[in-house]
Amino acid sequence: METIKEIKFDRELNLEGLVCPVPIVMTSETVKKMKEGEVLKVIATDPGFERDIWNWSKQTGNELIKVEKEDGKTVAYVRKTSEGKEPSLGYWIRFHALGVKLHARLFFLMINPFKKKPDHFITFTAISEGTRAEKFLRGRFGSVLIPIPDEIDPRCGVVLAVRGEDKARELYELLLKEGFGVEAIYRKRNKAYEKIYP
Repeated sequence: METIKEIKFDRELNLEGLVCPVPIVMTSETVKKMKEGEVLKVIATDPGFERDIWNWSKQTGNELIKVEKEDGKTVAYVRKTSEGKEPSLGYWIRFHALGVKLHARLFFLMINPFKKKPDHFITFTAISEGTRAEKFLRGRFGSVLIPIPDEIDPRCGVVLAVRGEDKARELYELLLKEGFGVEAIYRKRNKAYEKIYP
């Protein structure tokens, strides 16, 4: 297996200091302009970039050659493939619009004195899995898609928020059975979040 210092690359993208979702958007836009077979070296400090680059390469079909941590940075090497299909700029604009919508939804949920607040949160392997799950459920179980609380994970992400542990477990099992990338259930008590399942 090649070490990081042995991998030859055609372009380098330094994204230190940038936060989600900018690093993965810039990576995708750079790969889109490259030729088949070319390798991009990406350096990022965002804590969610490692997970983002794995999910992005799986979704786009580009080859993730290697990912390593080096002095608090994530260093990734990506090879553009003939099968690779990077999202369009329109996709990323919709992605940003989704973030604005979810934060607004969370704000109104928290200030509404007539609505009981969710106390259980289902996490996902990727934002796209959460948005797919939201479309599949269409509000069943009283579920609502919101940004992931920083106390669960400071990286970009979404959770399905519901009220009640039984409802959360039933929802988790349904999504798992239907092939969605669910990760875990967290319960909120006072201001603390704890993982309760699996």
